[in-house]
This record gives sequence, structure tokens and C-alpha cells, in this order.
Amino acid sequence: MRIRKASGLIAWILRRTGFGAVTLPWSIYILPERIEDKALRMHELIHAEQIERMGVVRFYLAYAWQVLRYGYREAPLEREARGE
Repeated sequence: MRIRKASGLIAWILRRTGFGAVTLPWSIYILPERIEDKALRMHELIHAEQIERMGVVRFYLAYAWQVLRYGYREAPLEREARGE
């Protein structure tokens, strides 16, 4: 999975939502000011592994359902990405 500096629309969305990065099926986008944040990189790499393990559609459906059901912090896929 390629790691890229977020720019343009992706950077704007990340800043508006308060996130430092996003993992998409083709790349991980990290805000330029957070690009050296090793914990954030590891978190996003775990999401990339989850996508690989589950498949794109299944991952995003499960992720959305978990965030709606448990909230962002308690969603099992997020907890796994944080190493909990």
C-alpha cells in the first residue's frame, strides 16, 4: 500500500473532519503535517491489512456498520487498528 501526502480535496476533507489520514483501497493519504507520525502510519497500515484480509466491500460495510453501532472510538476495526 502506497503512502502519499494528502492534498487537494482529500486534505480539505481530512482537516474538516479532524482526521490526520485516510486509508483507501489504492493508497493511504496522510496530511503533510502528520506524514512523519509513526503511530498514525501504523494505524493506517493496519486498516490497509484489514482491507486486504476482508476485501474492499466487506471492510467498508463492516466499518460503517461498526461506527454507527458502537461509535468511532469503540468500533472493533478501529480498536484493532489502535492495537487494543
